[in-house]
Amino acid sequence: MILSSYFCCAMKLTLREVFFLSRPRFWMYVLGTFLVGVISSGNLFLYNDTTTLLLIAFGLFFSLPANVFIYGVNDIYDYQTDIYNDKKIKYESVLKLEKHRSLWITMAILLIPFLPLFFMVNVPTKLALMLFFFTGLFYSATPVRAKSKPPLDVLFSAIIYVSPALVGFFITGNTNIQWLAVLGGLIWAFGMQTYSAIPDIEADKKAGVNTLAIMLGEKRALWFCLITYLISASIGFYYVGFIAIVFGIVYISIVLLSINNISKLFKYYTYFPLINVLTGAVLFFDMFFREIL
Repeated sequence: MILSSYFCCAMKLTLREVFFLSRPRFWMYVLGTFLVGVISSGNLFLYNDTTTLLLIAFGLFFSLPANVFIYGVNDIYDYQTDIYNDKKIKYESVLKLEKHRSLWITMAILLIPFLPLFFMVNVPTKLALMLFFFTGLFYSATPVRAKSKPPLDVLFSAIIYVSPALVGFFITGNTNIQWLAVLGGLIWAFGMQTYSAIPDIEADKKAGVNTLAIMLGEKRALWFCLITYLISASIGFYYVGFIAIVFGIVYISIVLLSINNISKLFKYYTYFPLINVLTGAVLFFDMFFREIL
């Protein structure tokens, strides 16, 4: 109770504000890939107690703390864009300028307790974590601000969401990673990033932010998404079989619907969190049962 009161008063942010600025509907974008990385490294029940505790700790990290970091930095540096963005105003929220300093403090409070974990993991995990933090920060933050420098916008965004899988994989001590599978995940994320940027085109133009979606234009950006989903589904088929084709059909169908009815693109965009959670859960449990049976 005391901690909660201190958190709310000192931070000038309510717990509700912190929770919702973390985009809970997007939590599984990093937590889910972390879990997929863990299960792809082998049978969960064969790890020792130390590894199991590390996996649990990082699972907690990739829930609220990591997402407050990703989207908190984004909200701070995107403020001048967000005030023009109907999607941000109606579908999410714009964090008031006077609360930005409090948000930095909140991020520090949430992240610092996990700092000792960095010194408890192996070198590949450290590198994957540094990659996550670097891209998570400089996707939005200056001086890099990758989101306004295509194609760095899609590359940085993809790494943010794929690097947790590397963390989950490497924590277990397994370094025999399939880099083609990682590439498939990155290509899939290229499509996700580009599709999500299409509803932002007008707001980004007003704020002087350039993106791959702006460079390509709506129609060509959608065709780019279709190609990325086709390629990633093909790579996925090599590793997980028919299930990847089913996923590919789902995502390609949404893109085709968007191409034929661009006016409803934002409506289709709002379906993606649920679709991603469902496909991610199916993928995780498919891999899980393959490992334990």
